[in-house]
Amino acid sequence: MMTLVSTGAVLRALRGAREIALDAYMLHPGAVEDALVAAAARGAHVRVRLEGRPYDADGRGGVLRCNAEVIARLQRAGADAELDDTDAAHPQPLHTKELRIGAARYLDDCNWTGGAGETIVRVPAGARDAVSASKRPALADEAGVLSANGQDVAVESESFGCCNAVFGALDRLARAGRAPRVLVAARDCAHNERERAALQRLVQDGARVRMCDANEKFALAGTRAWLGSANATAAFSQPDQRDWGASTAAPRIVAHLREVFERRWSRARPFAGTLG
Repeated sequence: MMTLVSTGAVLRALRGAREIALDAYMLHPGAVEDALVAAAARGAHVRVRLEGRPYDADGRGGVLRCNAEVIARLQRAGADAELDDTDAAHPQPLHTKELRIGAARYLDDCNWTGGAGETIVRVPAGARDAVSASKRPALADEAGVLSANGQDVAVESESFGCCNAVFGALDRLARAGRAPRVLVAARDCAHNERERAALQRLVQDGARVRMCDANEKFALAGTRAWLGSANATAAFSQPDQRDWGASTAAPRIVAHLREVFERRWSRARPFAGTLG
């Protein structure tokens, strides 16, 4: 069964591990990177893949530079570490955040920052939890949670857009008078006209939208939750993007996400509408 864990629990698991594999969009310098370097230096088999062609939203290549520096440090420690280039040989962009320690999987909805603003779950070996491995099925699973449990719906996404299953589910709930709540990262939305137009349509149809400073991705509806690495933006056509997503009714995970959402919602800023 999927369980909620802390960064500290991940670090403790890394200390004695012999087989470690990390796939992530990016890896911030910090405690998790330090633990991977230490594991490689003591002789553990450490395999790391980070996105080699990240989205360059600021035009300065900050994510790629960070990833390249992390990969170089891991290689010097003896890790099997590479940038994952999206090309004919590896056509699926890498946006997931998955760490395997032995037979257990640890899934993060951010990028292993080690901070409080992320949710990490552990999927033990042999667990039957269904975890999607790419964006389209992950968003379909999220939309299914919203549609089947349409009471007190709350969604948080780092980025947002129309033309995906989550947008459709939220818009139907809004037009039905359910007034779903949506939190979106202000940084990503500030200069994105398409994103703001999609949110404006939800507001016009009856949704409540606010801007926050976090970048988690999860959804709540009734007693169920969805969480993952996939943003509620337009799904890729072909090939699909590598992301993870899973739904759960585990009370501790649902309660944690509800508490996080309510705290952020109370501090969030109202959505100001389109740029024009």
